[in-house]
Amino acid sequence: MDELRDTKRWFEMAIPEPTAEQACIQVGCHYEEVSEMMHALGDDGESLRVEDLATEYKECHEHLVEYLAINSNYKVELLDSLADQIVTAVGVAHMMGFDIIGSLAEVNRSNASKFEDGCAVFDHNGKITKGKNYSPPNLKPFI
Repeated sequence: MDELRDTKRWFEMAIPEPTAEQACIQVGCHYEEVSEMMHALGDDGESLRVEDLATEYKECHEHLVEYLAINSNYKVELLDSLADQIVTAVGVAHMMGFDIIGSLAEVNRSNASKFEDGCAVFDHNGKITKGKNYSPPNLKPFI
């Protein structure tokens, strides 16, 4: 649980008061990770379709930002889905024999290295990006 709290704190430090536009970008980042999972599993056609959706969200098309900002009807369903995705991700890692807790700690360490002088670095689209001291995660020990 500490690793998940560390992940949450990292986002709180990076973006203390998120906007609907930043939420839109993060949804795109989430879809990007789903696309990478699909590619890793050999579902390349579907991976490309999800990558296109990720790009659309990361570009913050106005209709998506407006939907996230004003429509509260989706929030309970979205939160339920996100919690279920965390649970099923842990389940997949368990079934594959992965150390998900150790790998999350390593990803948190890597993400912390994206900061410069205690601040997040953003690309031109507003996505958190790799700073000058970035160090990629080494996940091989957790497989």
